[in-house]
Amino acid sequence: MQDSLQDSQTEKRWLIALSQGDASAMGGLFELYGERIFRYTYRMLRNRTDAEDATAETFLRVLKRSAELRADGAFRTWLFRIARNLCIDKMRQHRLIELPPDATTSGNEERTALKVAVQQALAELPLEYKEPLVLCDLEDMPAREAAEVLNISVPALKSRLYRGRRALRSKLGGVVEKTDEP
Repeated sequence: MQDSLQDSQTEKRWLIALSQGDASAMGGLFELYGERIFRYTYRMLRNRTDAEDATAETFLRVLKRSAELRADGAFRTWLFRIARNLCIDKMRQHRLIELPPDATTSGNEERTALKVAVQQALAELPLEYKEPLVLCDLEDMPAREAAEVLNISVPALKSRLYRGRRALRSKLGGVVEKTDEP
């Protein structure tokens, strides 16, 4: 909770500075959110280069609209919405060559195989299930905020989460233990 409050105060300072024309404040916002946005875009796009491009474009769009920024607590939601829209646009583009996801991770082979299986199963899910799972389960975003990012109601988000978890479990065929909660 303390980290969240500190992040919120830091975010507010950077947003005020950026809205007043201090372009160096963009580095502070990137420091605060860059890794989270990259993880989200990577999980959505499953390609490091595309995720890096989407992350850079997300922050470029923030910079272009810096005069409109308000330090009202909705910045993170807006930032993830920009990243989401960029991912959707990228996924709609026709791909001539699609590289497999980066499967090299440190650790034992079993854990790596499980991680690859989960990534593959997640990639096969419909977008309406994949997005809530990535935001809530992988990025630890609260349901209310994830619903705002996706522009849906909280009950709709929870329904998609439930269905997405069931579909993911089904695709994994018992590889992962049951983890659904109400």
